[in-house]
Amino acid sequence: PNLHPQCYPRKPRSLAPMAEPPVHDEAACSASKGHGRWRHRLASNAAGGRSDDQDEAPDAAITEGPVSTADCWNRLRDKERVEGELGLCEGGGDKELFDASDPQRLIARGYRRIVFGDHGPYLEFDTAQIVWENLPEAILKPPHAYYDEYHSPGGFVRLYFQKRSVEQKHNPPAGGVRHNREGGYADYKVGMCYIAPDMLTVSDLPAAHAGAAVTKKRWKR
Repeated sequence: PNLHPQCYPRKPRSLAPMAEPPVHDEAACSASKGHGRWRHRLASNAAGGRSDDQDEAPDAAITEGPVSTADCWNRLRDKERVEGELGLCEGGGDKELFDASDPQRLIARGYRRIVFGDHGPYLEFDTAQIVWENLPEAILKPPHAYYDEYHSPGGFVRLYFQKRSVEQKHNPPAGGVRHNREGGYADYKVGMCYIAPDMLTVSDLPAAHAGAAVTKKRWKR
């Protein structure tokens, strides 16, 4: 896209993926563990004629795929809502995504995955998936900022282009849920683009939500 040459001093008009640490607290939760392990068991002498110290070969290897970021109550809640209301799966897909305030305006062709963080869910895109001409307003920030912003006409859709990792920020901005995570409050990747799902819609919404008004806020922190 053609980038605007100057930085804007004003703050974004809504909560962004990264900001100053919040002031409230909630109980931390533990991340899920043990994905992708092999299962072993001892064969009995009677069943297999093997010695007690001989392991039976595993029935099958549990294939280790991408680890879900939905690992505690707030993230699981958001995952259920995204899947139920937009029909989008966490691992990415090739669905076209449109401006929820103007369903004729295409925003992206496919997405990489959904990041469930402690500041809410965000769809992740690489730059080639974004229809940049439909996000003409660029808000470019200083090099030390965590992201730049790109807005649709009217500002309903706000894309955040990630410039810095938040792995050293253990808790999210105000409005999120504090879990004091060692690896950061969300798995945002530098060079990727992020849009909140309440700003987007798809052409084939699940039937139960096809008539939902776009003015109603779908996601709660």
